Amino acid sequence: MKIIQVVGYKNSGKTTLVSRMIKTFSKQGFRVASLKHHGHGGYPLGMENKDSEKHVKAGAIISGVEGDGMLQLSYQNPVYVDQIVKIYQMMGIELLIIEGYKQANYSKIVFIRSEQDLHLLDQMTNIQAVITSLPLQQRSDPYPIFNHIEAFMRWLLNNFD
Repeated sequence: MKIIQVVGYKNSGKTTLVSRMIKTFSKQGFRVASLKHHGHGGYPLGMENKDSEKHVKAGAIISGVEGDGMLQLSYQNPVYVDQIVKIYQMMGIELLIIEGYKQANYSKIVFIRSEQDLHLLDQMTNIQAVITSLPLQQRSDPYPIFNHIEAFMRWLLNNFD
């Protein structure tokens, strides 16, 4: 199972991108699932009118949300991201798109909204690409920087294996 993380701060565009990725890869015949980290404190309450419902509508076979030890599938206990990933693997998922879990070590797409977010690039591991509207010049980092979702999606499709 291929795993891609999309990370960044609230309202940076993560859910919009994840939904687009789900739709694109689902249309290509991949068995796609999503996992969203509920990082706002407390238990995530229901999926109706939430990002997880958007993921399902976009074509995710499984859509889960985890926060403060509660995974919304039908199982409530403290759960760690690696344990959740194993559940998805058992379901025959080919691509899992994780929204959040900044400290996990999967291939990451990082959203940078402002200069105050740049520290994420020094704190994250396994960064594959950065998406930002800032006029960042290509740094010495080994990953590409995109200013447009369309350019990122073309790159992702060309580099997905």
